Amino acid sequence: MVDALLARGDQVLVVDDLSTGDRANLDGRAELRVADVSDRGALERALAGERIGGVVHCAAKTKVVESMEKEELYRDVIVRGTENVVGLARQTGASIFVNISTGGAIYGETPVCAEENTPVDPRSNYGRFKAQAEQIVAGSRMPAVSLRLANIYGPRQRRDLEGGVIAIFIECWKRRRSITMFGDGRYERDYVYVGDVVEAVVAALGGKWTGVYNIGTGVATSVNDLVRELTALLGVPPGVTHAPPRPAEVLRGCVDPSKAAREDLWRPRTGLRDGLRRTARAEGALPG
Repeated sequence: MVDALLARGDQVLVVDDLSTGDRANLDGRAELRVADVSDRGALERALAGERIGGVVHCAAKTKVVESMEKEELYRDVIVRGTENVVGLARQTGASIFVNISTGGAIYGETPVCAEENTPVDPRSNYGRFKAQAEQIVAGSRMPAVSLRLANIYGPRQRRDLEGGVIAIFIECWKRRRSITMFGDGRYERDYVYVGDVVEAVVAALGGKWTGVYNIGTGVATSVNDLVRELTALLGVPPGVTHAPPRPAEVLRGCVDPSKAAREDLWRPRTGLRDGLRRTARAEGALPG
């Protein structure tokens, strides 16, 4: 996001507690202020005296399984954090608020790719708190968009987050280590390339849209199929280790992005095969 905003000439201020962020990923032209969104005082100090044009709220704890074990931590960061960021956005004069939500965890099981009017049915505290955060944003009395993202992948993704299966797998191929498959490999997810997601966020900052939009491909890919695609790209995996299914995981998570396309906000452009190739090259797992 920061790279795209700087490229179009915006002045960018980043607030992050660096619990999962890395300073090395941040372009030096962007200003960084370290604060925890769940700490209202720290956030106020970080933004003291600023006038903000638009806000992209990405901060969250994002591990589905961990959210079941650390309920209060996830409530503090996601619910209280969103209340704090919305409040500060209004104080600093923001004219548009873009909330990064989840499509993968908010709908529950999706035998058919979920539309925005599909009732939410989160199976985890992470999804439940993200649904509450959306309500906070919707009630903020300011122009706001919540983007329900499918499973993001792409360059620079951390390899210790549950949703980062592609980053984890590519690193295993690169290091010649065995990959771990949970359950029978038939879990299905909608994988959307990070560059496409950035385009959606930049468009949403234009302030022409409000409400909730799915940002995904509308295609559900199983872990088994993902391994087949990576095998075609990188060769046979070094090994496969099987592990029990993880709690609170949905079997099939997929979002329908038709509304975003129909209302001329966004449409996906990068297919999985192309996105995997770009990611593998960026991470040094594929020459070229």
